[in-house]
Order: sequence, then C-alpha cells, then structure tokens
Amino acid sequence: MKTAAVIQGLSVITATYACADGHDHTYARRSNVPSTITPPSRPLQWGDINIIHTTDSHGWLLGHQKSSFPEPNYSGDFGEFASFVAHMKELAIKKDVDLLLVDSGDLHDGTGLTDGFPPGGVDAHDANEFFSELPYDLLAIGNHELYIYANTLDMHLNFVPKFKGRYLSSNVNITLPDKDGNLVSVPVGERYAKFKTR
Repeated sequence: MKTAAVIQGLSVITATYACADGHDHTYARRSNVPSTITPPSRPLQWGDINIIHTTDSHGWLLGHQKSSFPEPNYSGDFGEFASFVAHMKELAIKKDVDLLLVDSGDLHDGTGLTDGFPPGGVDAHDANEFFSELPYDLLAIGNHELYIYANTLDMHLNFVPKFKGRYLSSNVNITLPDKDGNLVSVPVGERYAKFKTR
C-alpha cells in the first residue's frame, strides 16, 4: 500500500531537474492527443483463423508519445496492448474462432528499457519478462536479438524456454560448449512448430 502511494505521489511530478547536458526529462501525458483520429469505419470481420501480429517493437513499452499525426494512432502502451489482446482472445472464444498472437522479432534495441545495461547486465533481459507474460502463440527471432552474443545467449537460455517450442529461429544458431567443453552450434529456438489451435 505504501509502495502504491509512493508511486502515485511520484506520478504527479511532471518535470525533473535537468541533466548536466541541459535537457530535461519531462514526461508528456497522452491527454493532449487530438481528437481528430478517425475511428474504425466498420466492424471487425472475423474469420475462422485470425491473427494479431506484432513486429519491431524495439522496447517501446510506453508506446509513441508524440502528439503530431500519425503518432496518436500508435499511442497505446504495453499494458493497453496486453488488455487489448486479452479482450480479443475472449471475443474469439465467444465466437468459437481461433485468434493467434504472433511476433516476428526485434524486441531489442530502441529504448533504455532494452539497451545499454551497465557492464555485466544483459540488454532486454528485464523487458523480456513483460513480453513473456503475453499469450504469444508463435514468435520468431529478429536481427536485433543477434547483435550481441550475451543478448542472444540470454534469449536462448531464459526467454525461448518460456514459449515451450513456439519460439522459431529456423536458420539461426548459437555456438555453445557441450558437456565436454567442445563448441557446438545449436538453434537459438525451434526450427519449426506444429500445434493445434483451439
């Protein structure tokens, strides 16, 4: 309860002191989003198989914060996206259709939440905890998960297993020592996935 009160108290602070290089860290709330965004013009058409696809999120867990067009269209944060997915999954069950959540990679490299950890840390390890909470049916590796060996190793050891065979890397290997200390090349994820939908 005290933690919630502290967080609420901190959230009302709209500006912080400037850094030594002169810029400030003011966080603009999305309440200034113009109401000129055109709402959907027709109901969503559902099929037997439906897909929500994400790609190239690059650590943008807060969404896009600019108020200039077309940025407000993309202003949902990760929590809002998780809520949207849960709602859509419920609707799919009521309609007795399949809804797959698919990501095609590049979760890393874009914000301070996914890059630039201090020496000894691993980029995106903490942000991957958020991604792994979503009910992804299938994921694929992106090139940004490959640039730094420690990041790829962390994906292979800690992120990929959470998806129980649903993280694909059909042509991407990582070199690891085997039980005898010999270097071997193994897939980062699975080569393919075969599964039944609902």
